[in-house]
Amino acid sequence: MKNVLNIVVVVVVGSLFGLFISKLGNFWFPTGTVNTLINTGINTGLNPTTIDLSLLEFTIGLVFKFNIFSILGILIAALVYKQIIK
Repeated sequence: MKNVLNIVVVVVVGSLFGLFISKLGNFWFPTGTVNTLINTGINTGLNPTTIDLSLLEFTIGLVFKFNIFSILGILIAALVYKQIIK
C-alpha cells in the first residue's frame, strides 16, 4: 500500500511541476510553433456523466490531461524520488 501511495504522490507532484513549466512556457512563448507544441496533449479517462435520481443528482468523471511537460515533470519527480530514497 505504501508503494502505491508513493507512486501516486510522484505522479501528482510531477504533473503539477509539469503544469508549472507549461504555464511558464506559455508566458515566454505566447504565440507560434513552440506554444502549439507546449499545448498539444492527450486527454484520457471517463468523461463526466450525470446521474439523476430525482431526489439526488451527482456527476462522476475523471479525465487525465497529459502534455509533453507533464510527462517530463513526472520523469523528473521520479528521478528526484529515486535519489531521495537511495
